[in-house]
Amino acid sequence: MNTYKYTAFDKKGRKVTGKITGEDIKKVRKTLKEKGIYVIEVKEDIPPTLYFRTGIREEDIIIAMRELATFVSSKLPLDDCLTGVISQIRQVRLKKVFQEIQKKIREGKSFSDALRDFPAIFPEMIVSMVRAGEETGTLDKILVRISDFLERRHKFRNRIMSIMSYPLFMLVISIVVFIFLLSFVTPTITRMFTQINMTLPLPTLILIKISHFFKTGWIYVVAIIFLIWGGIKKLFASEKGEEVKDFIRFRIPVLNNILLKREIILFSTTTATLIDGGVDIIESFQIAGQVLSSRLLRKDIDDIIELLSKGSSLSASFRNSRYFPALVTQLVSAGEKSSSLAEMFNRIGEIYEEEVAQSSVRLANFIEPMMILLMGIVVGVIVLAILLPIFQISQSIR
Repeated sequence: MNTYKYTAFDKKGRKVTGKITGEDIKKVRKTLKEKGIYVIEVKEDIPPTLYFRTGIREEDIIIAMRELATFVSSKLPLDDCLTGVISQIRQVRLKKVFQEIQKKIREGKSFSDALRDFPAIFPEMIVSMVRAGEETGTLDKILVRISDFLERRHKFRNRIMSIMSYPLFMLVISIVVFIFLLSFVTPTITRMFTQINMTLPLPTLILIKISHFFKTGWIYVVAIIFLIWGGIKKLFASEKGEEVKDFIRFRIPVLNNILLKREIILFSTTTATLIDGGVDIIESFQIAGQVLSSRLLRKDIDDIIELLSKGSSLSASFRNSRYFPALVTQLVSAGEKSSSLAEMFNRIGEIYEEEVAQSSVRLANFIEPMMILLMGIVVGVIVLAILLPIFQISQSIR
């Protein structure tokens, strides 16, 4: 049984949120409906697959899944395949996870049910594909597709990180230089000004005050940063935070284009992998919708699923979408007519992956000179605040 988070209206029309356990989203929706609750949104309560949460790198998972696919394709019993994979895993925590999976299978559980017990490592997408592979006898091919999908997603993330790494490095260096100037360089130079009986210019007085604060009150600065960070995390975890994130995604220039297309990439590639793995189209959309972080886009996908359930065509359902571009609708329509939906969703992912990469490069190229300019202005202001009293002293000597 999995845990799901839901947003709904109760019998009195009040908006409520909560958690409920169930086998899948369909049954959870049915259970809530039987209780007289009108469901707005249901998604699986899965913690993000992050190294800091699990202590397991995505690369290790990809390698393990690739090795398992190789063993299974050799037609060995699944228990022997898992034994072979476990013997080759070097990461201690991942080894323990696969040992637990093997133990559950020996106790009578199916492979997909065993994977479901580790949602932080194997999300519902993987579980559903494995279940489809078990039912159709194509588990080896399914595991290869899963490995390909995870590897492609990992490469895309690394590509974006490599593009944005230099601007991030510049930002960190700028902050370090700024703090160093205010905490160590500026106090040494301005100390002599405070010992001279003269009226200091306003920029110099402000610089002295800021420098003194950084030198004596750095602990408060650190505390404020942590408080702000904690507040942002708490805000983003709330319903209001979802609205703030969607505001950023769809309204801030440049970023909105990158973030929206990144969501479309996640949805398209996940859907393609699920359909190719034999999962039903509606179930594929339900699972793929769970990987998205945009509340508005998830709602859009729920509307598409509802139209499909009522008998609407796939192309017509996407045509009513508010956030999927016309290109997506055209390619989906072509895939629907040619019975090649998996290929078309893959193609959508490839197109937008390239567009996101190019947009990220342009953004990085814009950020770099802006940061250099900003750092130059900051250093210039500090130098000016130091030189002004020196000019005053030289004028008084004359």
